[in-house]
Amino acid sequence: MLSKGIYDRPPMITYPEKVEYEKKQSYIAAAMGKKRPLNAVELTEIFFNIERNYFSVLLCMGLLQVIKDKEIKNYIKDGMEISEKQINFFNELLKKEALLGTVPVSMAVTNSTVSPFSDKLIVALFHFLNSTGVTFIGHALSLSMRLDLATYYSKVIGEILMYAEKGFNIMVNRQWLEQPLKRQIERF
Repeated sequence: MLSKGIYDRPPMITYPEKVEYEKKQSYIAAAMGKKRPLNAVELTEIFFNIERNYFSVLLCMGLLQVIKDKEIKNYIKDGMEISEKQINFFNELLKKEALLGTVPVSMAVTNSTVSPFSDKLIVALFHFLNSTGVTFIGHALSLSMRLDLATYYSKVIGEILMYAEKGFNIMVNRQWLEQPLKRQIERF
């Protein structure tokens, strides 16, 4: 796959020749505007989020071909834009770190215009994907020790939550969302 250019390999960090220990708080906070290089954990989370968002873009592209409802189509377009913004931000960050950006795996979306799923199922899927997206970004936030990354992750979580509200409103307005079962408390 590498020789054919269809494998999206994660960025590499050279293995250190000796162990060095941090002596200053500047590892977390940028000292006088200078940022330290990404550590391996941060790089892993960035790569994972790029890959996850590439999948999201492909999913959106396929669904946009088959969805006829204008409101749902706009909702999916908005989700695709959020994913594209994340891909662009992370790729630019990797380029600034001299780690190159990742190249999307060239996967084709068929040209079908017949939806294999109902609109209700598609919106419910995006509702689920929004919650997993917040979970993954929150995980990356919890592992990041660079303030610029932590700030960006916090912003993205807010953006996903605002997007999720649009999908929630679509489900409520169309009566596609059932109330969760309420636990009855027995009194003795």
